[in-house]
Amino acid sequence: MPSLKLAHISDLHFSNWDWNPAQFFSKRWLGNLNFLLGRRRIFSYERLAALPALFKEKGITHVLVTGDLSTTSSPAEFKKAQEFIQTLQTEGLQVFCIPGNHDQYTRTAYKQQLFYDYFPTKWDGSSYDLKEHGMTAKKISDTWWLVGLDTALATSWFFSSGLFSEKTERSFIEFLSQLPAGEQVLLFNHFPFFQHESPRKRLVRGNALRKILEKFPQIKIYCHGHTHRQCLADLRASQLPIIFDSGSTVHRDRGTWHELTLSPENLTTQVYIWKDEKWQPARQESYVLV
Repeated sequence: MPSLKLAHISDLHFSNWDWNPAQFFSKRWLGNLNFLLGRRRIFSYERLAALPALFKEKGITHVLVTGDLSTTSSPAEFKKAQEFIQTLQTEGLQVFCIPGNHDQYTRTAYKQQLFYDYFPTKWDGSSYDLKEHGMTAKKISDTWWLVGLDTALATSWFFSSGLFSEKTERSFIEFLSQLPAGEQVLLFNHFPFFQHESPRKRLVRGNALRKILEKFPQIKIYCHGHTHRQCLADLRASQLPIIFDSGSTVHRDRGTWHELTLSPENLTTQVYIWKDEKWQPARQESYVLV
């Protein structure tokens, strides 16, 4: 079968300053203050404009967005993110989005599940719904599945943690247990499952997710964002998947994204960085999957 080409981008943090005084009754004022004091200087959204045509030129067919499309989960921010996603879709790309902690930034946005007013709750053909089950899935080739998790939730001030809930755990195990032999999973989630981050930033019950990764070797790849630290790590010697953190694609100094070329037996990952006013290939790694 021909190889699949996917792009992994993350932590786009579209922003929109909110002058509404009602923000002072929620966490949104903190996010807006952080943006004014720092984030607006470290993010460069103009670089996203080069991606749709570049993805098409490289033969990429699927784009994975691992959360934090917004800054404070406001409707105006989600609208900007939605418009960017539509530019990718206009190029014929299939785009798959899951929320990050900034997409559930306020308790109101989380209660209303505002993210899903702008992005699908499930993917074509899936019986699993991100809002209801905390996961959804789509088969993209004879052997490969994409599985997305929603582990984002509203948190108290100065926290940016997530939760791999027991409900999501049950749905995920049910899905994996029904996979035919020989089929493989690319799993993506906003948060890393490791517990190395401070308690304010980590995925609660991340160890439960790790146990699933160890139990089900069908999960070959784990893509995430959240840390803004680009990383490739082959952890198969520890009975874990190959781990990819694409970093924050819009970060001015260290913005990155990953191109993944998949076949049933092989994976090649190309890291792209912004250099000399354009996206350029940097580090490349190849893996034998079977």
